Amino acid sequence: MLLPRWDVSQGELGAEPREPQPPGAGPGARPVTRPLVPVTLALIAGIAAPAWGLHLPEPWLLTAGVALWVALALLWWQRRPVRFLPLIWFALLGVAFYQQARQPDFPPGHITKLPQHQNLTLFGHLNRPGKLGGERVQLFMEAGAWRSPWGWRPAAGKVLVLAPVPEPPPVGTGLVVRGRLALPRMLLNPGTFNRPRYLAADWLFRELRLSEPQLLIFLPATEDYPWAERLRGGIRERLRELDPAGRAIYLAMLLGDQGEITPLMRQNFSRTGTSHLLVINGLHLGMVAAVTYFLSFWLLRRFPRLLLRVNAVKIATLLAAIPVVFYAWVAGGSPSTQRAEVMVLAYLLLVFLGRPGEVWSALALAALVILSLTPLRLFSISFQLSFVAVAFLIYLVPRWVRHPEDSELNHAIPGAAAGLIFRIKEWFMVSLVATLATAPLAAFYFQVVSLLGILVNLVAIPLVLLLALPLGEAAVISQALSLTPVAQALLFVGKLPLWLGYQVIEWGAKIPGSAIITPTPTWLMIAAYYAVLILVFYPRRTYLTWAGAAMAGVVLVSAAVLPLATAPQALEVTCLDAYGGLEGVVVSPENRRLVVSAAVPPRWGRPGPGWGPLPGYCHWRQFRRLDLAIALNLNEANAGELLTLGQQFSVGSYWYGRRDRDGPAAWDLWNYLGDRGATPGSLARGSPPGALGSVDLRYVKLGVDAAPALEVAYQGLRVLLMPPAGGLAADELPAAAGPLAALVLPAELAGPRDRNSIMARLNPGRVVVYGDPGRSGAARSPWPVPCQFTREGAVSLYLGASGVTARQWRP
Repeated sequence: MLLPRWDVSQGELGAEPREPQPPGAGPGARPVTRPLVPVTLALIAGIAAPAWGLHLPEPWLLTAGVALWVALALLWWQRRPVRFLPLIWFALLGVAFYQQARQPDFPPGHITKLPQHQNLTLFGHLNRPGKLGGERVQLFMEAGAWRSPWGWRPAAGKVLVLAPVPEPPPVGTGLVVRGRLALPRMLLNPGTFNRPRYLAADWLFRELRLSEPQLLIFLPATEDYPWAERLRGGIRERLRELDPAGRAIYLAMLLGDQGEITPLMRQNFSRTGTSHLLVINGLHLGMVAAVTYFLSFWLLRRFPRLLLRVNAVKIATLLAAIPVVFYAWVAGGSPSTQRAEVMVLAYLLLVFLGRPGEVWSALALAALVILSLTPLRLFSISFQLSFVAVAFLIYLVPRWVRHPEDSELNHAIPGAAAGLIFRIKEWFMVSLVATLATAPLAAFYFQVVSLLGILVNLVAIPLVLLLALPLGEAAVISQALSLTPVAQALLFVGKLPLWLGYQVIEWGAKIPGSAIITPTPTWLMIAAYYAVLILVFYPRRTYLTWAGAAMAGVVLVSAAVLPLATAPQALEVTCLDAYGGLEGVVVSPENRRLVVSAAVPPRWGRPGPGWGPLPGYCHWRQFRRLDLAIALNLNEANAGELLTLGQQFSVGSYWYGRRDRDGPAAWDLWNYLGDRGATPGSLARGSPPGALGSVDLRYVKLGVDAAPALEVAYQGLRVLLMPPAGGLAADELPAAAGPLAALVLPAELAGPRDRNSIMARLNPGRVVVYGDPGRSGAARSPWPVPCQFTREGAVSLYLGASGVTARQWRP
């Protein structure tokens, strides 16, 4: 729900009626004419440039910045136009912001200066609400001291602690933790999420993974917790009376806690395009501001004499800002909440100043403030989705929906009916535009596009955000005023629209075809899509705009079709960087595909099920079908990943070698495949496929209790992919029937002591090592044959008539 238009409000107060404006002639029609818009775009381009490979040394940046300042001063002195020089300066400023944010200058005593990869004892307190995530909890710790060999020493900086505790304690709780500080890890594969950059946006440059709860001690509070934490605790107690689904959604919307959102609920929200309801964003705060504004404005109009002395619009705007700030403060100040707060307050500022039509300036101001404080927010998924959605709402909705006073509808239909029809049409167009604007980004980050999102949002947003959310926020305010019975009553009333909204979402998710799984689009495809959307609906369309739209459409279609029309000319074997296990993809010359997985049985501290790199890489490769999925050993560490492959791709058949300890993820995989009549077959007891097109497949038994290895052969060239050793020694490996073109083996068998046995028994012409080479010393001494490590980037082997060639992906 948008705030009422300024001209209508002033008209009600006695102002002159406005003149009708043609579509595209409003104040937001030409965004580049607003000075803040090109400045913000230049800053964004500068921040994004280093992520695409541009790196400028600090002396160069400083010299260029000073030179531009001097040039601008001279042009101003001579009263000449500066043209594009300010934009270049802001672009250089963006480059400097990015480089400083990725590699800041830390003070002495910062946690990045402490000894790394050895057990340390740290003391600190929680500075942000924790997050529940599966079997672990994310705790955000502000370090205060560390125990050195000479006693306790001061320490500073933030640490992400991943701990097996049942529930995060309140903010301000003191804690003592013992473990090893480590850099946040990013898998070096195409299509992998850049987790270190994501954490760096919150100034988290070190993480600490705990394997046992005993390594973490929460200290008893010596004073009362902050009032905000006591308020959150009271809200949690009130929400215990609701049903599980209502409680989980209210926790996510009011407190930003998604810990009780089940995988099934998350899937329902994703399939219906309503996942944004679970994240506190501009829509949530905007709804709270809009409801407060309308109520305040309505109450002020009940007192005509008061309107003669005060400006009702300004008073209502100030009152609308209060619950926005309160809501963001109670929610814990997460990055998405802070961003939404800045966006809403920026627009309320323009309304207060009497310039609500300057929506482009409000959007640019919000982005400029956020990126100036935290430049790495540009790469946040929520930042991109929010700003792109709002930008296209400003750009398209005024062109697609004309106000009744600007159209013939006002003369044919009575005023109240015309206004109602307009609001319904406007709401539908808002849902349509938001879905079209965010579709490519949703496909890029989540590989899913909802087909029913427009209709489901049309019903769910009014129920959840217009009714349930304001009632929940009113309950929070009542709880803050110690009016517990009132808070209980408000939540009791609010659970009805919340239940109805989730019923609509659940019903929509069950409809076949409600969402489609898409491959990951390239940035070229995304840029072409937005170019088509902008140029087709440009305010003043000419032959040039139509030609540009046609050219962008050709680029979009070509980029989508070209990967499907290109056939490989050789056998491809790709080994991905993974968390210790084997993750690989085999593509035959006939473009038939096989994925192979062999995971180390899970221990605490490893990523949870489903975090493997195979789904993301296959989406990046634009795959839609996988002919075979082979798990050389199947356990909890890779069962979730294989389940994700089955849910997002068309998989021909599943096969497994050794089956280790089962658990919830393995049971879910078995149930999912069993319901579809595709129960995995055993490599030992079944009849596994012996070929993948023209590629021969052979399963090599390595030991009595060991998982088998996979051998692929093409044109006389053979590659052996070995699973994790699992206690198997190199001298126990069976001898190969002949020389191998390449050998893929775990790091624990690649140490200096095992190399002679490996070379004598298997005689490989090239070696690819997966896992951590530092633990076994695999990287300390050279191999007698070419050797590459997946820890340095995914490795692809190509076997053809000319022999074996290798390529390593570098980020």
